[in-house]
Amino acid sequence: MLYNNILLQTYSPEGLNASLISFYSEWKERYLRTVSNTYPTQQYLFYTLDQPNLLPAVTCSEAMGYGMFIFPMMSIFDPNAKHHFHALYRYIQHYPSFYNPHLMAWQQIMTPDGHIINATSDTSSATDGDMDISYGLLLAHRLWEQDKDIDYLQEARLHIQALMTSCVSPKDSILYLGDWVSGLQENDFKYVTRSSDFMGYLIKIFAQVDRKNKRRWLQVLSCINHIIDSQLTRQSKTNGLMPDFFKKEGKSYMAPTSQVLESLHDGDYFYNSCRTPWRYAMNSILFHSPTSYEVHLLNQWIKKKTKGMPSQIVSGYYIANGIPGEGFGEPNNLAFIAPFLVSAIAEKGNDAWILSLWNTLLAKPIDECTFYENTLKLIAMIIATGNWLSPI
Repeated sequence: MLYNNILLQTYSPEGLNASLISFYSEWKERYLRTVSNTYPTQQYLFYTLDQPNLLPAVTCSEAMGYGMFIFPMMSIFDPNAKHHFHALYRYIQHYPSFYNPHLMAWQQIMTPDGHIINATSDTSSATDGDMDISYGLLLAHRLWEQDKDIDYLQEARLHIQALMTSCVSPKDSILYLGDWVSGLQENDFKYVTRSSDFMGYLIKIFAQVDRKNKRRWLQVLSCINHIIDSQLTRQSKTNGLMPDFFKKEGKSYMAPTSQVLESLHDGDYFYNSCRTPWRYAMNSILFHSPTSYEVHLLNQWIKKKTKGMPSQIVSGYYIANGIPGEGFGEPNNLAFIAPFLVSAIAEKGNDAWILSLWNTLLAKPIDECTFYENTLKLIAMIIATGNWLSPI
């Protein structure tokens, strides 16, 4: 799927694809691991290689979700990509969530004797990981139709329906953080949602595939759009930034002013919401719809904030816990830079900015970045080179 952006006008398709293939090969060599003594083969993406403080964790459903759509998309260039996809999915099936077996347990660790197990006996799911896993299965169905070992479409429907059953609030139609929220009888997270899970493009596809829940998926889409629009009337009205999490206060979902789940910056633009420029722009890119005001505002704000220098994008911006739009992180973190390449591509008038973002991504070596940085870089490169696919 080609997008009319300045990269495709400046460089040849062959040159862009060569850059993509080169980085993908480095990425695969660095992170793809095979589980020993498994037949058929199981593989996973080793997401803590660059973060030894997370040892003995080896992977998580978020990382596996990325791999589940990266490998189908790269199968046009990599004859082994289908094998990797199948091996990843066998791994996913081997580590089901404690609460819903059609969802993946969010994290695995390695024991001292080398065995890979779920992090705890009751490891539950993370919503975004299973949303991406579902997308990957739908891509596989489009590309390969059927396989003797995996019915891609049926497996995708099982995941999507499990998401609806266990990860969507029956009351508010928000996306829960994972199936543990509905699995636990009493907890404080039934009114908490994660902005980076607001994948409108995916939810539209889910509504088409999961017909029996179509109305409910459209309610989820309406809910997340309402939360985004409401945030744009508050601290984000001049910048378009979304907080890592929203928490219900009265009748509205607000950016929290204290730690909700992960850090004191849960109400700021941080390591979850840095993906929103990518996630929110995909609706325009895939469905050729007008660029949303939120994406437009983000693009205009970040260009002005950095004076057109992508390396000056920092790894955190205040929303609820400081002056909105003021940075507090370190510069040149690709996890925060790469998603802005996607949002820039989603609208006209960003040619110089797109070229600067592309060159900034290519300039930073893979061994100077974390798995998260390198993977968001790879995803942005797939989109920017016109190689992203939609299953519909």
